[in-house]
Amino acid sequence: MSGWSDHQAPDRFAAGPLGPQVRAFHRWQAGCWPRLADALDALDRVETREIALGSRRVTLQWNPGRVASTTARVDEASLRARPCFLCPANLPPEEVGLPVGDELVLLANPAPILPLHLVAAHRRHTPQRLAPVLDDAIDLAAATADHLTVFYNGPTCGASAPDHIHLQAVEAGWLPDERWLDGGGRGERRLGGDGELEVRSERGSSRVLTILRGTRAGVGRGLRAALAALDDAVGGDEEPPVNLLLTGRGEELVALLYPRGAHRPRCYDAPEPDTCLISPGALDMAGLVITVRRRDHEAVDAARLAEIFGETSLAPAAAETYERTLERRLADG
Repeated sequence: MSGWSDHQAPDRFAAGPLGPQVRAFHRWQAGCWPRLADALDALDRVETREIALGSRRVTLQWNPGRVASTTARVDEASLRARPCFLCPANLPPEEVGLPVGDELVLLANPAPILPLHLVAAHRRHTPQRLAPVLDDAIDLAAATADHLTVFYNGPTCGASAPDHIHLQAVEAGWLPDERWLDGGGRGERRLGGDGELEVRSERGSSRVLTILRGTRAGVGRGLRAALAALDDAVGGDEEPPVNLLLTGRGEELVALLYPRGAHRPRCYDAPEPDTCLISPGALDMAGLVITVRRRDHEAVDAARLAEIFGETSLAPAAAETYERTLERRLADG
């Protein structure tokens, strides 16, 4: 835990409900950290456009400020060769954090996708894994209900710092899949549930999505069942590749779990002029697709999006195995 004491936000941000305090902390940090202020100003110049894809809509965001994250090399040699930008020893002096619970520190993201974009870094430098921070993610989403959507990128699913365990969070309700849920979207197939939990599947729009709604305890139980079912379906020595979003709606907790396929689509490494630099993480899978080159932003259409999502989502046969296994696990309690 050494080093974080030099990067701790003023005590006044630790009092009161967490959602409003996080907003106040972020505004204060933007006022004393020029890099963050400049990045937030640059967000006013990003361009967006919408594309219909199946039953949902996708927003393309042209955001050149995200180029470092989109093109990050995450192989072991590259990670060893660069200082970890989530460790306190490597933070700029202006960057400070807001402690959350015993293990996480909330930081303002200096390469934001949305005007309120935070990183919840673990106090220890340890590899990105969901299990150690799943309860923290649930607690943070519940504590910031109606303010933040908390998300997790697996180490091969969009995390640009897979060597340091972390969550992220953005303004609640901004993502296309959140708006789809708010507009009445429920998912095409019920997989199970009880008085504390409902679990549904959605396979439209070229993505595999598991939707969990209920109490904190119910959603936590459902997520563990889903991750175990996914592990049964895909196997391997590491955690199953996923993107996860969690948000509180009043007393209800909502989780969007996207089981993943490839880390990046084939077009990412295709030779020019066929290269398309889209590297999906949780926000992309939830319908906010980040493009860092204008030509990609202008060229991507529904067919290319379907191709990208199809390659980076769980394959259909594995998805069927996963959902059948999850149904059984939910039925067995």
